[in-house]
Amino acid sequence: MKKTVDKLNKLELAYPEEQRPFYHNNCAEIIMMAANERYKLELDEKIIKAVCPFGGGLQSEKTCGALLGAVAALGVMFTEDKPSTNDTMKEVIKSFVQDFEKEFGSLECTCIKAHHRSETEGCYPVKIKTAELFDELVRKFEE
Repeated sequence: MKKTVDKLNKLELAYPEEQRPFYHNNCAEIIMMAANERYKLELDEKIIKAVCPFGGGLQSEKTCGALLGAVAALGVMFTEDKPSTNDTMKEVIKSFVQDFEKEFGSLECTCIKAHHRSETEGCYPVKIKTAELFDELVRKFEE
């Protein structure tokens, strides 16, 4: 998934700002798009749009959009059809949230941006590390 996030970022930077194809996509959407491509989730554009409000820390600099986009994608991958059979999904999400908080020191957009956002790349470092954490977790739970 890291390669996909990197590809989307490089494609973005290849264009003048006013022509960037992903300029209007936030962290949550980029993570969801990368998971969709990497894991062949077959999500349509409406699902990607559904995570748009998660960006910018729920549009209020609260819970990080990259985290929320990853949780949404993990939900697609690990949620069972019956609510009573979702023990694996619960374990996956709990583990991911713990790993994310350990990596970034917080779940809050404001705190994460203060320590991990780059002036030149924005939240690209956060998206890349989120993608790495995502892939590591998927490997762990698919074994």
